[in-house]
Amino acid sequence: MKIVIVENPRPLTLEHYNDVANAPLSASLNSGYALAVSRRAGWEAVHLDFTSHAGDAAGMAGRIQSEEADLILFHWVYAWGHETVVRDLLELLCRERAVPLGAFGIFPTLARQRLMQYSPHLDFILNGEFEDTLADLLQDFSAARSIRPLPGVALRDHPVAARPLIGDLAHLPLPDDVGNNRGYPSLNIAASRGCFGQCSFCFIRSYYGCGRRRVRPPASLERELETRLARRDIRSIYFVDPTFIGHGGTERKRAVEIGRMAQRFGLPFGFETRVDTIDAGVMEILAAHGAESVFLGIESGCDSVLQRIGKRIGTEQIRRAVQTVRRSGVRLNLGFIMFEPDTCLAELEENYAFLEELELLDHHELTANLLYHNQIVLHGSMAWRRFKREKRLLLDERLPFEARYRFRDERVGLVCAAMGRLSAAYFGGMDTLRGMTGTAGREGCGVVGSASHEFSPDDVNALLKEAFQSLCAAAGNLSRQRFTTLEEGYRHSLLNMLS
Repeated sequence: MKIVIVENPRPLTLEHYNDVANAPLSASLNSGYALAVSRRAGWEAVHLDFTSHAGDAAGMAGRIQSEEADLILFHWVYAWGHETVVRDLLELLCRERAVPLGAFGIFPTLARQRLMQYSPHLDFILNGEFEDTLADLLQDFSAARSIRPLPGVALRDHPVAARPLIGDLAHLPLPDDVGNNRGYPSLNIAASRGCFGQCSFCFIRSYYGCGRRRVRPPASLERELETRLARRDIRSIYFVDPTFIGHGGTERKRAVEIGRMAQRFGLPFGFETRVDTIDAGVMEILAAHGAESVFLGIESGCDSVLQRIGKRIGTEQIRRAVQTVRRSGVRLNLGFIMFEPDTCLAELEENYAFLEELELLDHHELTANLLYHNQIVLHGSMAWRRFKREKRLLLDERLPFEARYRFRDERVGLVCAAMGRLSAAYFGGMDTLRGMTGTAGREGCGVVGSASHEFSPDDVNALLKEAFQSLCAAAGNLSRQRFTTLEEGYRHSLLNMLS
């Protein structure tokens, strides 16, 4: 029997140009696991990637139908406003041939009930961690030729029975390298699943249905790396765990052991971890074993905000963690939510001062990111439920599964919108400039020539910082019209620098 795993269309739009990813990085492995599970069950498995397709549902439907599959399963990720294309695609597939249509992943799990209503041609959803559920479904379908109620399988008008999480992650099959992943020089791999954090903006706890973290034995990671590295040319490894390092001495030793393993393969590696797991000794050892980057979700420079969003860390911990990473020589990447929904203007200023203190606003690309990001609210998240309850959810019929919100302080909303437009102009201008020079935007200092004049990274960085400070100061003092004039002035100056 044959299954087709489909990546839904989700091309990036201008309004989402600088938004944080619409799914955890670990979702990049989902289709690869689904294909491997299907083959282990004795099925022929095909992967079709329509990630960058903006339309042409008929063309996509024809391509899927040409596979003559017995089952079609969509790895459906929040689609940045292209949900109607996927819905039309499902309708076309249903017209031509009665093949069960399903979906899996974080979006179908969290938005399960609404998605079933939105897309009437969707027959089932694999709820939460899907590998064991998919294996059981394929075995049962082979015998019954129909989708029947099983633990973890959500059907219309049927309550979904819970399925226990996988007890030993070493039993998972090795995921295929598919889609865009095949073209990247870095290999994504998961050394653990889940997170013990309680961040209000995150969906990982909701997806797995718990707040615990399960780790894989290093030996199983080594076996996976040996096989997957033989498939294609890889220059680095990236661990997609929500937190690569856990708490306690055993977890620190485990992280060191994995770093030593990566070194044996002769490959540098990167990872993500929580601020409260950073240890100076571990970072020094990991750096010696080839760690080249670490991502920390610091999220705010205000203790009041960190408490509101459930980060369970403080600004002093962040300072120590940033300094520790820098001393180790490992490149630091950051997650930061400048415009948290309940932020006041004083907290924006506190955020800015904190970033300056840590010397995190010294390069224009990082500055553009840190001075803009706001919280993304996706259907099924705790934030969606909260803002709906508080009547602060701002819905847009074009975006049925995502929403904006009313800021508690409307002046913060003004600054957020202005910085959003300014960052969009920056990233669009940088794309154009890179196309003309092939180098602009990657230079940390100096001057890069463009088609019409010289591009100065330092001048662009200074303008972004000045704009943020001026807009914050003006939000409480100027009329809406004068505020708009100020914003347009900065945008015009920025575009001139990048043209």
